[in-house]
Amino acid sequence: MAPTANERIRAARERAGLQLEDVAGKLEISYAEYWDIEAFEDEVWTSISLETLQRLARTIGSTLREILDEDGSPPPVRTLSFADFVGVVQESVRASGGDVEAWGERAGWDVEPLLRDEAPGAEHVLVDQDLEGPQRGMHACGGL
Repeated sequence: MAPTANERIRAARERAGLQLEDVAGKLEISYAEYWDIEAFEDEVWTSISLETLQRLARTIGSTLREILDEDGSPPPVRTLSFADFVGVVQESVRASGGDVEAWGERAGWDVEPLLRDEAPGAEHVLVDQDLEGPQRGMHACGGL
């Protein structure tokens, strides 16, 4: 059985060489509150804010994904050539009706220059497999 979120937190804290009181102090919560987070599985899900959980992850050298995801594996990522990336964007624009400006507005990204000129850009871009449509192109561009 995979470790629970609280067990993953405890293990990360121990790997980081930190004591319970060290982490509680950095999070500005009481020792008892932090002890509960590590001792009881439901505390991670019910009594700590996402902001505090993010700070906790950074403090113990972990990530939210590692803490909350049962297997802690990174999301699937693949690389694309720049030309293939342009093709993905072109296909998404076509699938959404072919209006480049409307697609760009939905994505929050002016893609006209990209679709006119394939020359500028990176050799490869990263694409998050879980995203679709404009968000997929926007995420991939953010990785350049």
